[in-house]
Amino acid sequence: MQNFITINDISKTFWSSDGKVETPVIQPLSLSIDEGELVMFLGPSGCGKTTLMRIVGGLETQDKGSITLAGDVLSDPDRRRGMVFQAYSSFPWLTVRQNIKFGTRYRKDISNAEKEEVTDRYLNMVGLSNYADFYTNRISGGMRQRVAIARTLASSPDVLLMDEPFGALDAQTREFLQFQLMDINKQEKKTTIFVTHDVEEAILLADRILIFSARPTRVIKEIRVGDVLPYDDRRNGTANMEAFFRMRGEILEILRQEYRRAQGET
Repeated sequence: MQNFITINDISKTFWSSDGKVETPVIQPLSLSIDEGELVMFLGPSGCGKTTLMRIVGGLETQDKGSITLAGDVLSDPDRRRGMVFQAYSSFPWLTVRQNIKFGTRYRKDISNAEKEEVTDRYLNMVGLSNYADFYTNRISGGMRQRVAIARTLASSPDVLLMDEPFGALDAQTREFLQFQLMDINKQEKKTTIFVTHDVEEAILLADRILIFSARPTRVIKEIRVGDVLPYDDRRNGTANMEAFFRMRGEILEILRQEYRRAQGET
């Protein structure tokens, strides 16, 4: 479905605690995301990309504009949107399996037996079957992040919102989870918004990259990665590396220019 998510003229301003100083974060901004598309939000630190994603998730309220999901206007958080944050979010008093099953808690569309099947499915998908009975304070950070992803998927959201979910991980664990997300996304076809500062991560994972300006943010460049670097080539390690580094260089130069522009204004 095209235009599965539609962001219409969203704007957002933050105010100081005394209400005297305003900081425009998002100027009127519009964009759309197709069903099953993985879109990366990339831009300078503090530019407003995470704020925009939180507005999509219902965790922030825009000043103006609207967001629709499959034609429905969104406001408060609901089960249709699942979020995975950089901080490991798990319940230490529950086992790995119990944490993942928690994602099915509010599902009315499946029976209790089916909830068990869904739990097993995602437990296997993220490679944690051997740790099913471990409490999450007894497993590594990378494993806890896999638990968070599996729990979110078990809740069956229409949209997956990911805020730098691999940012705190070591390089090897990060790469492992990036490839695992690629596999999950290929199987699940989840519509995904993924916020990152990592240019190479964006190129590796994205169907489309949206590069944001410094605040008040706007989209200054759209790159359809799959048109240049097919998904399977990236996943299999057979991508055209000359094209990869050309794209990487182009994006880094855009970000450098935007950083210099922002510095010149301050």
